[in-house]
Amino acid sequence: MKRDFAVGLLTGLALALSAVRLPARVLEPQQQFGGGQARTANLVFDYPSGEEARVEVVLLHAEAIYERVDSLMDGALPSPVHVTLVSTGLSGSTSEGIVLSLQQGRHVEPFLARALVNLAGREIVGDVYELEGYRFFVEGLAAWVGEPYEHGLGSLEPRWLRAAYAYMEEATYLEYLEVYSRASEELGKNVVNAVGYTFVAHLIEHHGWAGVTSLLQAMTGNSEICGALDDAGFDCFALWASWQLALEAESARHDFTLLPEILADLEMGGEGETREVSLRVFIRNPETDDYLFFVAYEIDGERVEESFPADSGDFEARVPLGAIPVGTKVLWEVAVWSRTVQAWRRNGWQDGTIR
Repeated sequence: MKRDFAVGLLTGLALALSAVRLPARVLEPQQQFGGGQARTANLVFDYPSGEEARVEVVLLHAEAIYERVDSLMDGALPSPVHVTLVSTGLSGSTSEGIVLSLQQGRHVEPFLARALVNLAGREIVGDVYELEGYRFFVEGLAAWVGEPYEHGLGSLEPRWLRAAYAYMEEATYLEYLEVYSRASEELGKNVVNAVGYTFVAHLIEHHGWAGVTSLLQAMTGNSEICGALDDAGFDCFALWASWQLALEAESARHDFTLLPEILADLEMGGEGETREVSLRVFIRNPETDDYLFFVAYEIDGERVEESFPADSGDFEARVPLGAIPVGTKVLWEVAVWSRTVQAWRRNGWQDGTIR
């Protein structure tokens, strides 16, 4: 859906920092897909049976978040938006709707906000959303809009620091916000999203929310983001240059060589229809104190997150995953927090099939 944008949307920026509660909702007892259905004015939730209590938590601010995002995106959200709530797995969005994981407990608000922005972004820019640079921009915009809801998630990594780290690693061609997929595999999606987030923050700082909406409108007729910036009335290369200077200034304040290096892969043994599987983890850590490393893995849609102690310096361990049937797909990610740099080092989500 292509939308005409009003230039005077600076009031949307103020709306971004406020969340008017509109909790009107209806829980319907009828069974659907083995569960039930809940509705607000603009959202329809399908949820599994036995999850009524957690669904009530999701509904507290869901409509207010929808209204906020729709105001910021100039009415681009469809109505109703269908949201599938799942007990396990990851949150996300597609052109068909939103999947929201109830594993987030009371902290689903930022995930819902991000998913709604991604959905609105797809509606606005159309097919060019699939271009890596544009998807990167919309992901960063989604993270920016969702940030006010993240206060309940505890301490967060500084986004400018993470973006500067990605810049120093040269995992992205910052001139065009490209190779999103490769960068997210190498550094972790959260780190790479921070690069898109900081570009959005930089754009808003210099050009206001109207600059964001003008750029989204210009994207619909361009195959690359620098052309869209020019069509939106910006000096593309001047904007990139000022943004890179900001990243360079941030990165100069940190020694990223102190961040750990992580390698992790599956080890399998046994015969027959199952294999005994372990995750072999090797960490090279310049820091001298003992530390924790965190492992997340997903098997048949069931996600597990665990933490383990590690001795100071280089460390090697095997994390048993159990007996897994041949042909099963396993996803995993390992993360270490650097006390010195105050940032996470992730190896990024990887996957393998049990053979």
